[in-house]
Amino acid sequence: MPGSPRPNPRTSPAKAPLSLDAIVAASLGLVDELGCAAVSMRRVAQALDTGSASLYVYVHDRRELMLLTHDLAVAAVELPTDGDWRARLELLVERTVAALATHRDLASVGFTEAPTGPHILRLVEEMLRLLRLGGISDAASAWAVDLLAQYIASAALEDAARTGTETLSATTARLDAVYEALPAEEFPTIRELAPLLTGGSRATWKLRVIIDGLLAQP
Repeated sequence: MPGSPRPNPRTSPAKAPLSLDAIVAASLGLVDELGCAAVSMRRVAQALDTGSASLYVYVHDRRELMLLTHDLAVAAVELPTDGDWRARLELLVERTVAALATHRDLASVGFTEAPTGPHILRLVEEMLRLLRLGGISDAASAWAVDLLAQYIASAALEDAARTGTETLSATTARLDAVYEALPAEEFPTIRELAPLLTGGSRATWKLRVIIDGLLAQP
């Protein structure tokens, strides 16, 4: 506005220094607000009041930034200390799912990439240790981590979608209505099993089936 006083650099608040931590934190904030697809180097730079070029001093590209953002999301996951190996493994997986589910679709990074940040590696190390403690062979343990990672990503995305657009009760009600409207002569099994298709704690069941399957391997 004409006549408005110009900011005095001596009294204006100093801009926070740019750092890798600040860049990744800004990226996570944008994921929470807009989702992964909307996060770009330009948007992150705008959030930090800087130019896009300055970000490349710290990260190679957007792909690296999203991997670091995914890693930050699981930084606070605590390793369980109580119970036997199986109870601790189940709880560790559940905590990781919960951590990722609070950040919209960020868990999708785990489908398309192989995250190797320090925080995710801490969780992988513990999963491998617990699997071996449970008597799972080394080869099966190594592959099981990949299977558990896929479960974590899918479960987190499902939880995030329910909290973001449709609650679990709303999803159940919608599916119940669909199943009940199906002609019984064409879909007899779906009609008969409809209450089971939408009820129960399926997340816990899925995880236990995975671990049971590992234990059943020769």
